[in-house]
Amino acid sequence: MEKSILKPALASILTSFLLLSCAEQNARNEYDLTLPDFSFIGLSEPLADKENIKVSVHVKIPYTELQFIRSGEKYLARYEVGINISDIDKERIAGKIWSDSLWLDSYKATRNNSNTVLAVKSFVVPASELKLSVRVTDLYTKKSHILTDGVDQSEMYAGELSLGNIMIMDNASPGDSKLLTDQSFYEIIDTLNFKVRLLGEHYPFKLTYDLMVKDEKKSSKTILLDHGGSIDSLLTFVVPLTDMHYSNYTLFFTAEDVKGNRAKTKSHFRVRIRGVNFDVQDLDEAVKQLIYLTSDRQIREMLKGTESEKTTNFKQFWAALDPTPGTVNNELMEEYYRRVAFSLEAFTVVQEGWKTDRGMIYILFGPPDDIQRGPFELDRKPYQVWEYYNLGKQFVFRDQTGFGDYRLDQSYMDQGDWRFRY
Repeated sequence: MEKSILKPALASILTSFLLLSCAEQNARNEYDLTLPDFSFIGLSEPLADKENIKVSVHVKIPYTELQFIRSGEKYLARYEVGINISDIDKERIAGKIWSDSLWLDSYKATRNNSNTVLAVKSFVVPASELKLSVRVTDLYTKKSHILTDGVDQSEMYAGELSLGNIMIMDNASPGDSKLLTDQSFYEIIDTLNFKVRLLGEHYPFKLTYDLMVKDEKKSSKTILLDHGGSIDSLLTFVVPLTDMHYSNYTLFFTAEDVKGNRAKTKSHFRVRIRGVNFDVQDLDEAVKQLIYLTSDRQIREMLKGTESEKTTNFKQFWAALDPTPGTVNNELMEEYYRRVAFSLEAFTVVQEGWKTDRGMIYILFGPPDDIQRGPFELDRKPYQVWEYYNLGKQFVFRDQTGFGDYRLDQSYMDQGDWRFRY
């Protein structure tokens, strides 16, 4: 579908900016279009018994993904987290389920996407091929979301030298650095701090790290660790950096002992712009996803130049639309890319979800107040009716092929007023 006619005038983009005083008692109702979104990372370390490993599971839940209920002068969210570790035969070998509560003083704090709940649990399990499953349930809405990841540590003790996973630390003040749980840095960074556990018997040890972005080596160093005996230590490294911009990076780490035994590990992280959802792979993609806010011409202009120049253009574009200039967060940008990320997850069939008709409507107008699905007759094609009662709008999507590629009825193109609604 030709979507250029839908691009709104930027001057009117903030017309319906969030009115917190009216919204405090009204939870956002997305029906079955949303589930609690979160991220987790499972990190493994070798243990001295050389049979088991320590697996630490770090679960991070944004406040915005929880339902808060006003209780007196405060706001309360209740949630449950379940962690399950199973073996290759899907047999459970470890896990834990627990519930918790979160109290906040203001409604505004509940809508701050930068604030998160962090839960950490550690387990000692056999060094083998494992599957980690994490479920987060909002106890008010009863909605759940499950994420899984594989951890293959069956070769952890295959040689005489063992390495745990790289633990990349954030850039907090010295002595207060914490694990980078979502594996992404905001803005440009000038120092990388990371830790890795080394288990070995034959010293000295040669340690090498290489930091790569695509095919370019950003940093490389070899260190000789002349230890006076066997070692089982969590080693800390500080890497000075220059010219680190929005992109994906890979850190490779290799350890070698005096007998030539070697062990390798690696980790990925991202340098990103605050407010751009983690699902956006690179800056060019983030710019192209502005199709519902600006013109093709401006998008082409923003894509010109070096990575540094593109980053500057992108940040200037969003700074002009920031509803709360002078603060760390740009709520409009965060909401926009949240919708883009959800569209990718929910509507991707033939093409990427944010490019589809349902993705377009969801990004422009947000979650519908109601969704009706059909047909109830066998000889009719599947359809969905999205209702936006407060906007006085209705959109009908039909699956013409039967493969989930829903297209917006052309008759709805004349509804007018296609501004982005926040």
